[in-house]
Amino acid sequence: MVRYLRLLRLFFRTELQYELEYRLNLLLEIVQTIVVTSTSVAAVLVLFNYTTALNGWDLGAMLVLLGCFYLVQGFGELVLQPSFEKFMEHVRLGTLDFALLKPASVQFLVTLRHFQVVQIAQMGLGAIVVAVGLSRMPSVGIFEAVGFPIALICGFALIYSLLVALSTFAFWFVRVDNLMALYWSFLDAGRFPVDVYPGWLRVTLSTAVPIGIAVTVPAQVIAGRLDPLGLVVLVLGSVAAFILASWFWRLGLRSYTGASA
Repeated sequence: MVRYLRLLRLFFRTELQYELEYRLNLLLEIVQTIVVTSTSVAAVLVLFNYTTALNGWDLGAMLVLLGCFYLVQGFGELVLQPSFEKFMEHVRLGTLDFALLKPASVQFLVTLRHFQVVQIAQMGLGAIVVAVGLSRMPSVGIFEAVGFPIALICGFALIYSLLVALSTFAFWFVRVDNLMALYWSFLDAGRFPVDVYPGWLRVTLSTAVPIGIAVTVPAQVIAGRLDPLGLVVLVLGSVAAFILASWFWRLGLRSYTGASA
């Protein structure tokens, strides 16, 4: 475990050095992130000038949900998106063997290798929006305080598992960019509670593309709208999704190499 944490630190430092080569570009991207996040918060504030609740979600809960959205999106764009895009490029070019020959988990090396360091700003802004939302809510109980980070980590695990499963198809079909683009297009829907959408879209955002669960459920926990049994189901579902995605990855890797992972 310590070995892999050291590898993550090394990967991050390497990517940070690349980003710092173009400091002005890095600064402009941070400014852009601030503008986009501020605009989204302003839109929520304008919306709640005309209503006090949106399908049972008050302003504080909506701000927490918006903050969770930027935390989840930031996590995906920080490490998952660049890593999976590079992985699919390796499959197309036939250069994945460089990762296969290294004495470490191939899944780890491929899925957590590259970083867009600037996305830390998006996650930081998301955390600030969550804090602002919490300041507008009643006191938070022990279950809510403990359950929120657990639900958020489960959300990260669900998004990771989905992207692993989608990218694994590259072992058979080589080009699966359209599948990944479909996921990123659904991602924007997560900035609103999943229960405000029509039934078919709600099911899609909760199962096939679990962005609705990854964003909405942590906000439900902190707002006191999820009971302990629901949180246990979320944890078990996230573990099952991770195990299933890892199994599918090993299956694809065996097909690619003709040997066990």
